[in-house]
Amino acid sequence: MVTVSSTKGFTLIELLACMLVISIMLLLSLRNYSELKLDHYYFMNDYLECQSLAIKNRSEQSYQRGIYFNSMGHINQARTVTIANHDIVVHLGNGYATIR
Repeated sequence: MVTVSSTKGFTLIELLACMLVISIMLLLSLRNYSELKLDHYYFMNDYLECQSLAIKNRSEQSYQRGIYFNSMGHINQARTVTIANHDIVVHLGNGYATIR
């Protein structure tokens, strides 16, 4: 009787064990990405909403951190606001804001 034995390649159990280890490592590393801080985007949404309300209602609107919009949606002063390691630059004039 001839027995054929191959020592090349992986068995199914070895392959499953490797996949398990890789999956656990990915889950642990991706868990940190799920805790991303998106506060600067929330700030921008609220900022633009407040500016839109000032234009719509034709009245002065106040926003957090000393930001005021007049009845035309213009801002009272230019400034840079830092939120979650992101700088939000509020431009004088039309009140445009950019994230750096």
